Amino acid sequence: MQFCKQLVARSSFIVALSLIAAPVSAQMTDAQIVRLVEAMRQASKPEKPVTGLYSDWQVKPENVTRWSKQCGGKELSPTEFQANAAAARSIVTCVMRDAVKQYARDTNETTAVQRLAAWWMTGDPTKFNARETAPYVQKVVKAYQVTEPGKPTAKTFYDRYMAAGIEAAQRKDQKTARLYFQRALDERPRDQSALQAIRNLTPPVRGSNPNSPITEQPSQR
Repeated sequence: MQFCKQLVARSSFIVALSLIAAPVSAQMTDAQIVRLVEAMRQASKPEKPVTGLYSDWQVKPENVTRWSKQCGGKELSPTEFQANAAAARSIVTCVMRDAVKQYARDTNETTAVQRLAAWWMTGDPTKFNARETAPYVQKVVKAYQVTEPGKPTAKTFYDRYMAAGIEAAQRKDQKTARLYFQRALDERPRDQSALQAIRNLTPPVRGSNPNSPITEQPSQR
């Protein structure tokens, strides 16, 4: 499913956007927007690469070039956007600050998250209960609520991938273990624990692809 079907032609979408942190509305602070952006990443990230969409947030190429120039002053190519997770996060955060001003005023926090998630997927903030939009919106809301201050933090994707990899290694299922450890490494590039776990496995069979994406999520525990 292609999660991010943002409107391409929205000339008045972003005006004087800034990466400087500041409260943007009575409903959502910058800290809340940061949580929202991470929730969107978790809900949008596909199990398999989707042709034509870029980064964990699944952004269309025409939006990458437009938003990167408007938010950071420098136009990034889709490939550059895909390769730079920090830049992608900053740009998406910048975009969502402006979206909050337009679509999430005078409403409660949960409704604001629902409207913004619907807008991110379809370009229409009112479609958060629509049949084709609701599953994604619910994922965003759930991920957002998990990170609410004062609530126990659930296991991250990294934690679940590492646990699933260790479990597979204990079963001597080297191929599955390698795939899960690689996905953990995708979540945290250059993570020493994931790198060491991969090194501890026996070398892959010649001709196999240790970097192939897995097709299932590890079970949540």
